[in-house]
Amino acid sequence: MRRLEKQQAIALRLQGKSYNEIRKILSIPSKGTLSYWFRDLVLPTEAKKRLEHNVLLAQERGLLQYNKDRTEAILQENKTAHTRAMEEIGDLSRRELLLIGAALYWGEGTKSEHSRKNIRVAIANSDPRLIALFMRFVREVLNVPDELIRAQIQVHPNLDIEEAKIFWSKVTKLPVDIFYITQQLSSASRLKRPKRSLPFGTVSIRINKRVLFYRIKGYIEGLCENC
Repeated sequence: MRRLEKQQAIALRLQGKSYNEIRKILSIPSKGTLSYWFRDLVLPTEAKKRLEHNVLLAQERGLLQYNKDRTEAILQENKTAHTRAMEEIGDLSRRELLLIGAALYWGEGTKSEHSRKNIRVAIANSDPRLIALFMRFVREVLNVPDELIRAQIQVHPNLDIEEAKIFWSKVTKLPVDIFYITQQLSSASRLKRPKRSLPFGTVSIRINKRVLFYRIKGYIEGLCENC
């Protein structure tokens, strides 16, 4: 019985079967047994090629699985980092909102003082979340009433103007009818700009209060003192 099993194992090996394949076919529990049987076996070229091919396939499968597992692990790691960072922010105090608003204006706001007659607070952006946060700063820190706030939307001709007004009205919580529109058309776009590119245009928030401009500038200088 054992001799027949050995002969079958050798025949399978000469066909280019792997140890695992042979063990599965013949229900042989130990690889050591096969190693003993095959110790003097010389494989034909075709059998060697088949074994080499199978090894490469196994390596590729292992690499693919590794890459899949690694990708899933990275995605989960990114998700965890994102969630924990959101939780770390939590609710904003008035002071935190002051610092954030000043930093936003430092990066995105108008800081020109060339014309003393037209000094004003002005910030423009296409990111609705940035604008919504800045509006909190305007209302909760600067205590500016809505009737002093002006809003302009800059759009490209392929965008729906009324839709843009409604969108930015919801973001800023300002009445739709206070928004005025300017259209922009670059020579490069020639009406071909896709709608998904700035689908609601860019909004500009303006407050014609010189004192507020210098107040925000003071906040920025205060931040600079900590640089």
